Amino acid sequence: MELVYDLRETSQRLRQRYIISWNNLIADKVMKANPKLKVIELRNYLLKPGMRQRFTDYFEDHFIESQEVLGGYVFGQFRIQGDDDKFFWIRGFEDMQSRLDFLRRFYERGEVWKEFGPGANELMLDSDNVYLLRPLRESFNVDELPRQKGIIVIEFYFANPNQLEQLTGFFRANYASFLKSKPTLWVSEITANDFPRLPVIQDQNLLVSITPYAGESEFQTQLRQSAASKDRMRRLIANESSLILYPTAKSLNRDLQRVR
Repeated sequence: MELVYDLRETSQRLRQRYIISWNNLIADKVMKANPKLKVIELRNYLLKPGMRQRFTDYFEDHFIESQEVLGGYVFGQFRIQGDDDKFFWIRGFEDMQSRLDFLRRFYERGEVWKEFGPGANELMLDSDNVYLLRPLRESFNVDELPRQKGIIVIEFYFANPNQLEQLTGFFRANYASFLKSKPTLWVSEITANDFPRLPVIQDQNLLVSITPYAGESEFQTQLRQSAASKDRMRRLIANESSLILYPTAKSLNRDLQRVR
């Protein structure tokens, strides 16, 4: 890959352009336009107070293309409703071996992380709130996430012991039928985390739904319409929580460009 030289760029931009170009040359796999993924991470970072926009800009400048050329697919970056000091993003892999290969290349041997990782860590208080998941069906395409303005709602359902299968069946057969926006369903990837430097949460009783909505109004309407079904489902649930996510401007623009 030929490096582009532009006197107007800062030395930092030049360094990153070189690093990304070099990583692209040495990557074992060529980035696919719409890979079939079998593993995702839901990554929820606690930032230092008042640092969300600064962290978002820093992340989007340095850690999107540099990961994707090595096989770590960034679905999008989000802010969490009601939590100004959180940054949420989703990363996917073709399988657990691809995840391990990527993590070793990016964090242990990668020049981008070596150069810019310390700056990211300086803005964070905690980066260990991470769920490692697999889709209930065989695989998931990146382009199945919404590509328009709106919100994403992630719901976490912790089933009673030994009732995850029943919960999943009830969700599919009953609760999901009330939803205009169809969710994708996920459970924990229980294969051992072979990169312990990055801790993950693996709960064998967890069911996760990821659902796009046009906005909060649509979400609240569907909550009301499905309330009775959800009440019946709760007999199978020990605990539940949800996140309402808003994509960053760059995340949304980038997603729209992907499908043109």
